[in-house]
Amino acid sequence: MFKIDDESTIHITRGDSGCICVFAEDEKGHDYMFKPDEKLRFKVTEKKNTSNVVLEKTVTVTQITTSVNIILEKEDTKIGDFINKPTDYWYEIELNPDSSDVQTILGYDEDGPKLFTLYPEGGDSNA
Repeated sequence: MFKIDDESTIHITRGDSGCICVFAEDEKGHDYMFKPDEKLRFKVTEKKNTSNVVLEKTVTVTQITTSVNIILEKEDTKIGDFINKPTDYWYEIELNPDSSDVQTILGYDEDGPKLFTLYPEGGDSNA
């Protein structure tokens, strides 16, 4: 299962894959045009402990576009050990994270943290 709800919460089953399509606006409220060689970083941290990064993906833009896809592969979402109940993490998406002009596109704001909810996956058969 993979879905993003109206509050930007990402719901995903541990070990599943998904695609996050990122859009942004410029200072005037127009669609932001991502440029070649710009970078987007998706970072998931432990809830209430942002220094503990559990998943990080960086995507380099290859062409001028209004949207960039961040692909989560099954290996990316196998965070920690097996879980028996949904586990919440926090996430953010930054534009040009390693530059002096870094901008958080989506993350903790006046409405609180953006949630990344990881759901349990079934174990492997012992047969």
